[in-house]
Amino acid sequence: MRACYRISALTALLMLCIVSCIEPPLHLPGQNLEMMIPQVETEMEVVWDIDVDFTTDWYYGWDVKDDSLWGNIGYTRPTGYEVHRYYKGDKPRRKHLSDDAFSIRSNRFRRYFQFGYYDMLFYSEIDSKDGTQVVVMHETLDSVTATTTGTRGLSKGILDMTRAGTSQDDGAIGLLNQPEIFYGAYPEDIYISYNLDDYDYDPVENIYIKHLETKLRPLVYIYLVQLILCNNDDGKIKGINGNSALSSMASSTNVNTGHTGNSPAVIYFNTRMKKDLTVKGRKSDVIGGKLTTFGLCDNEPYVRSKAQYAGSRTTLKNYLYFDLIWNNGGVKTYQFDVTDQCHAQAHGGILTVWIDCSELTPPDPGPSSKGSLFIPTVEDYDEVVWEIEI
Repeated sequence: MRACYRISALTALLMLCIVSCIEPPLHLPGQNLEMMIPQVETEMEVVWDIDVDFTTDWYYGWDVKDDSLWGNIGYTRPTGYEVHRYYKGDKPRRKHLSDDAFSIRSNRFRRYFQFGYYDMLFYSEIDSKDGTQVVVMHETLDSVTATTTGTRGLSKGILDMTRAGTSQDDGAIGLLNQPEIFYGAYPEDIYISYNLDDYDYDPVENIYIKHLETKLRPLVYIYLVQLILCNNDDGKIKGINGNSALSSMASSTNVNTGHTGNSPAVIYFNTRMKKDLTVKGRKSDVIGGKLTTFGLCDNEPYVRSKAQYAGSRTTLKNYLYFDLIWNNGGVKTYQFDVTDQCHAQAHGGILTVWIDCSELTPPDPGPSSKGSLFIPTVEDYDEVVWEIEI
């Protein structure tokens, strides 16, 4: 199966073209020159020219039901944009003096600009599948930070496992929803000049045009997760309840820069189980699902390999948690270390876990085996203080 867009090469996915237009003349006739405020037009062109093959290492597949539950496994075309226009006066590399915000439903944006320097932030309209957006934008004069809402409580058992071997400051802040996919671009130090030599004249429209280019990048990444159950011919593992989560993923991202925050979170997602699939020539049951996330903590955009990522300050481990239902009705949550896979695919990819069912430790007998660790009782809730870094 082939997807429409490449997951492993996000830097080349999208292109944003900004076209700035000034209507001549820049001054009025007369002995004294009077400068007119220029009108600037931005025009965005999204280039979709790359695809990726998911058939080689992706065994779970993706059927109509998967698509109806979680959407397709590619990146979708934006339908609208939010625009922040930051004015910086006559000096580049300075803090923003003002912020004008706009919403647009096309790829064109036209406003009057003062002369001087600007930063501009574009991020795509967020399309929520069920109409309930979980991404929350926190805006200041300097930047925009994206976070998500929390989901069901995190059981004390899993919370303790995620915090094992870390300081309290590095501990997971809670169980968060998956962010919806959106894209951003942040061209900086755009200079609106008095000099006509900085512009190209368009004789058809009788305007001067200034061409700038920047890249529109995904700010949320897709991971396809699959658990290969081997040696389950005796039906020891009866099924799943769909509860899964990935730990130590970033709980926020800076929309302007794409740099993710330092606070780790556990991201909840759903899975399905498909029985009797053929994986590398042998019959296996496969659990699969799609996870969207801001990415790894303290991650710069487009840091792709484990060697590059080794320079990061974080030492957090990424664990995959999931519930299995045994044939006696017992339910147990298991964890697998997928740190190396996540670091090697910092901006999305396929996470694969091979499970030998004959080596799994069954649930403890008794009432404690009847519930999932993802659905805690009231006393299992851990107190969480939400501190969002802006």
